[in-house]
Amino acid sequence: MNVWGLTDRGTVRDQNQDAFFKWTDGKKGAVLVCDGMGGARAGNVASTLAVQVFSEIMVHGTQEPPARLTVALEEANKRVLHHAHTRPSCRGMGTTLVGALVENDTAYVINVGDSRAYYISDGGIEQITRDHSLVEDLVRRGHITPQEARNHPNKNVITRARGVDRRLEGDLFSRKMAPG
Repeated sequence: MNVWGLTDRGTVRDQNQDAFFKWTDGKKGAVLVCDGMGGARAGNVASTLAVQVFSEIMVHGTQEPPARLTVALEEANKRVLHHAHTRPSCRGMGTTLVGALVENDTAYVINVGDSRAYYISDGGIEQITRDHSLVEDLVRRGHITPQEARNHPNKNVITRARGVDRRLEGDLFSRKMAPG
């Protein structure tokens, strides 16, 4: 299995608030991307801290993959919340997350916020995750079209993020992967 990662702050932000992790061991591996909330302070701190906690559990945890991802999400959320509550300069910080744990021929994916996972194969590109965002909810309810969502004034408003609420649920997915 080959994995790689690259981040870029883009042309809008002054600071890159992305953090990622990648690990492989034979037919097993893990990848993780956290994107700090750009409108909140210390998004870079939230994403870096979340990656540290989450990746440790993904690699060294002993639970089955879905449970391990859920525990990792809960622990990372607790740590980000604690950090935000004990340091005034970090109050209000948060981050999105998308992570995958691959064992044998199955990818187990969890996400919170609008960081996405895609499955890329000879058959094309398939989005696995669903955004936790205001416009995604509006599209799902039929209030706006996917085309309108692209330019909606609230397109960057997320409805879930790590480090914001004590109770946080991520969406879990699993996907069999074809060789290659």
